[in-house]
Amino acid sequence: MGFIVTLIGLAGYILPIPSLIWGWAEWWNVRPRFSSWRQTAVFAGLILSSVIGLFVLFVISHANGLPEGPTKYAFAMASGRSGFAVSVFALLLSLSGKGRVRLPASLAAAGLAALWIIASITY
Repeated sequence: MGFIVTLIGLAGYILPIPSLIWGWAEWWNVRPRFSSWRQTAVFAGLILSSVIGLFVLFVISHANGLPEGPTKYAFAMASGRSGFAVSVFALLLSLSGKGRVRLPASLAAAGLAALWIIASITY
């Protein structure tokens, strides 16, 4: 069990940032960008993953400013639930898409979902 948690943790901490950078670099070079609904879906997954990444930064900064107690933990757990749900939705969008952006967008969304799992386990 500890090995699986370690793998999930590594995925959560290692995958999101490089995958988002890779995804945006690929998207920038892809032409045409919105020729089908599947390319639009993968772009929506990439956008959503980027927003989730910013949400992670907000949650970390806000949670660190809260005093220890039930409010801090309730905020962290609610953020973890919503962040995980939106990450899974971004993963489904990314997987339904096609093109060169599909892999990095899917890896970023999966990494962010893993990050929320680890955050929930550690809180």
